[in-house]
Amino acid sequence: MRKFLSSIFLIGFLFSFATGANAEIKVPSQVGDIYVQDYANVLNREDTQTLIQLGKKLEDTTSAQLAVLTIPSLEGNDIKEYANTAFRKYGLGNKEKNNGVLLLYAKKDRQIRIEVGYGLEGVVTDIRSGKILDQSAIPYLKKGEESLALTNTYKSLYNVILNGSEQTGHSKTSHLWDTLKVFIIIDMMFFNGVLTYFILNLLPALLNSSGGGGSSDGGGSDRKF
Repeated sequence: MRKFLSSIFLIGFLFSFATGANAEIKVPSQVGDIYVQDYANVLNREDTQTLIQLGKKLEDTTSAQLAVLTIPSLEGNDIKEYANTAFRKYGLGNKEKNNGVLLLYAKKDRQIRIEVGYGLEGVVTDIRSGKILDQSAIPYLKKGEESLALTNTYKSLYNVILNGSEQTGHSKTSHLWDTLKVFIIIDMMFFNGVLTYFILNLLPALLNSSGGGGSSDGGGSDRKF
C-alpha cells in the first residue's frame, strides 16, 4: 500500500512539474499586423514592410495567415512546444479553414521552425517545410544574414500556400461536381429528381467543411544551425 501511494505521489509530482513547465512558455503579445512579430529585431525595415504586404495579399487571396515571429531566446523551452503555444495564442488562420502557418526564429538558440495548421498540412507538408528551411533559411543564417533568411523563407512559404490552396480548391470542387453528375444520372433514372434536390441542399456545407481556427498539433519542421 505504501509503495502504491508513493507511486501515486510521484506521478502527481511529475505531472505538476510538467504542467508548470508548459505554463512557463511566455509568448509575447501581438503588436501591429500579425504577419510580422519581430521581437529579436532581426528584420530590417524594408523586409518588414515586404512581409506585411505579402501577408495581407495572401490572406486576401486565400484567407490563410502566414506569420513570422522572432524571439531573443526560447528560455529553455522546446521550439516545437513554443511554436505550438504561439500558434494558438495568435489564433493563426481562418477559424473555419484552420489555415495558418507560423515561422518561428529563436536567435540565441540558433533554431528555426515552421509550424503548420491542420488545414494546410496537406499543402505545407513536413517534408516540404523541411526543404524550405534547408534551402531558403539555413544557408543564410549560417552566414549571419538573418533578415534575408527569414524573408526568403517567408516568400517560399507564400508561394507554396498560394499555389497549393488554388490546386486544393480546384481539385475539391472538381471531385464534388463529378460525384454530383453520377447522382444526377442515377436520380433521373430511378428516383425522379429526389436525390438531386437532396445533394444540391448539401453542396454548400460540403464546399465549406473545415475545422477550428488557431489549432496546430506539431505539423511542420525545425532546424538548428
